[in-house]
Amino acid sequence: MSTKGSASAEDSVEYRSQREEAPKGCWGKFVKIVKDNLFMLLILLGVAVGFGLGFGLRAATDSPIAVQWVELVGKLYINVLDLTILPLIASNLIIVIARINPKEQGITSIITLSFIIGMNIFAAAIGTVTAVIINPGKGVTKSNVTESGDPALRPSTSDVFADLVLNIFPDNIIGMCIQQTKTSYSYVEGTNNSEVQRIVGTTGSKDLIGILMVSIAFGLAAKGAGKKGKPFLEFFESLCEVTLKLVRAFLLLTPVGVCFMIAGAIMGVEDLATTFSNVGMFVVTVTVGIAVLFIFILLIHFLTTFSNPFRFLPRTLKAWFISFATTSPIVSLPEMFEGCDEYGIRKEISRFVCPIATTMKSDGPAVFISCSCMFVAQMELSTVPPTTVVVIWLLTSVSVLAIPHVPSASILIAITILNSADVLTTSVVYLYAVDWLL
Repeated sequence: MSTKGSASAEDSVEYRSQREEAPKGCWGKFVKIVKDNLFMLLILLGVAVGFGLGFGLRAATDSPIAVQWVELVGKLYINVLDLTILPLIASNLIIVIARINPKEQGITSIITLSFIIGMNIFAAAIGTVTAVIINPGKGVTKSNVTESGDPALRPSTSDVFADLVLNIFPDNIIGMCIQQTKTSYSYVEGTNNSEVQRIVGTTGSKDLIGILMVSIAFGLAAKGAGKKGKPFLEFFESLCEVTLKLVRAFLLLTPVGVCFMIAGAIMGVEDLATTFSNVGMFVVTVTVGIAVLFIFILLIHFLTTFSNPFRFLPRTLKAWFISFATTSPIVSLPEMFEGCDEYGIRKEISRFVCPIATTMKSDGPAVFISCSCMFVAQMELSTVPPTTVVVIWLLTSVSVLAIPHVPSASILIAITILNSADVLTTSVVYLYAVDWLL
């Protein structure tokens, strides 16, 4: 009797605690929604304050010094993020590659990796081509961006691709983190500018594609080393976790950084109407790219299974919403497993494919990143060279294999790609205004 009474009392206490934790009424639900989406709301607040500050200072002064100091805060924010994103990408890619075991999973692993890498490459191509066709950054004139350079001293298409091959195979593991190979031309002294000489030198920007390829090589080597490679992997797992903590801490500064970046950008733009119109066109560009990718995925599902893909889609909605809310597909793994089980997919398949897909498959971000890079390049350059377009596509295809699952990670990758492609990143600020939506 007493046992039943104590159990009943414990149940009663548990029930009361659950009721106390549950939000009460509309106000409680509102507070819970605000808490769950506080970071996104603060970014939107930073965007709003940045617009107000930018328009106010724009009306008050047109001094370049004022623009410089307002932009400084945003540049500091980008610098601290750029400081941490490189070790995060490299360590994450090494870990992912080392965990793949094609011997145990056999044909499943080959098909999975081929599909993931193929979709990432195809999605990056969709985003790049869509941006080239729609050209959302066309017509933007910035007061602080000028074009210079003698056409006779510009590298050729052959030079750019030769540089790309050299950067894929760097000769210095430390040097690739701070510089990359770049071909340039200069006039020969004493020839009255009638002869030019080709110089294969370096430029002060990260060799991203070399870093990614070296990381893949080390991941494969660590996997092949077996037990002796375990301490190596444990080091990079620790590095990944420590760096991720730093990134998350720095991301808390996003509302302030975005505020001053937008304010500085508004102060530096000559034609505001055209700029805002192009941000809208950028949203349209990404939406079109995502729609094309979605249709292609449905077509693949139909051709490989001969079944209606819309019967499977409802089972993915819960996982999709969780991924959207948390900006991390890994968090939605339990819902992915549940949806696959409901659809009748064998557990040995879903338990192997889903974790790899959540880590390496980034076709959606690939569309956004490639469109973002093209959008910024179109804003910063009057004409985007075909070689730059190809470099953006290739770097996006590879870099999304190790995209970190943190808020605004796609923008961080876009900044790194733009730096590698020698494109100014001052216009990246416009991406933050729509990052939460796309």
